Amino acid sequence: MGNFTMDTGSTPLLQVRDASCHAASTGTDDNETSIFHGIDLDVHTGQILDLVGPSGSGKSSLLTCIARLNPRANAHLTLDGVDANDMSVEQWRTRVAYLPQKSLLPGSTVKEAIMLPYTFASMHGTHGPDDQQIRSALDAVGLADVELTRDPHDLSGGQAARVSMIRSILMFPKVLLADEVDAGLDDTNARLVGVYMADFAHRHGMALIRVRHRAPDGLADAIATLAEGQLTVEPVESSHATDASQPHDAVEPQTAQTERNAK
Repeated sequence: MGNFTMDTGSTPLLQVRDASCHAASTGTDDNETSIFHGIDLDVHTGQILDLVGPSGSGKSSLLTCIARLNPRANAHLTLDGVDANDMSVEQWRTRVAYLPQKSLLPGSTVKEAIMLPYTFASMHGTHGPDDQQIRSALDAVGLADVELTRDPHDLSGGQAARVSMIRSILMFPKVLLADEVDAGLDDTNARLVGVYMADFAHRHGMALIRVRHRAPDGLADAIATLAEGQLTVEPVESSHATDASQPHDAVEPQTAQTERNAK
């Protein structure tokens, strides 16, 4: 069992206690196989945690457990000291955003795909990013050639993954759970994505948990290894090599954000 607690003197932003997940039974066998069990995890504001481990070890399952998207997983979850059971599932998922491996971009344009969350009731009263903020975000992650009017169905897999990431991050979640968002990218664009997310986390106090199979990029505060059903977490020396010259000018609409967090 791994319990990651940084000695910051502050209450963790996200607390995960006794997380467990079981695989579906197969054939006539009614026994369920444990993927992981008894996992504890503390993640603080602005912290970046890389989740690594062998294929099939349950990394995606742990993220979907934290996102309250996994019917075969259970955990006691708190956010900012508030029990997950005291929030609706929609409220939780607005604050704890899950970015899956496979990108889904409904809408007829890239802008529509990015603005989609702001049509949901859970985002009521929140003003979405304007065109310049979207443009700046696209440019920052190597998508300068992607127009806001472009059909998202014409994007490559790597382009779609980055647009999906921008959509999630511009919702200003308290926690972003990113499942291999850089898997299909070359090293240059993977670095741009890593720096953009890390810079956003530091500027806005967002906690970031990244499933990664690439070599460490020096941006994480800790590496969490999930293997054989157990989680071990080791703090690392982090360079946090963000670049303030990047056009990361998406500014949080304070009034709307405060209103949403109070719900």
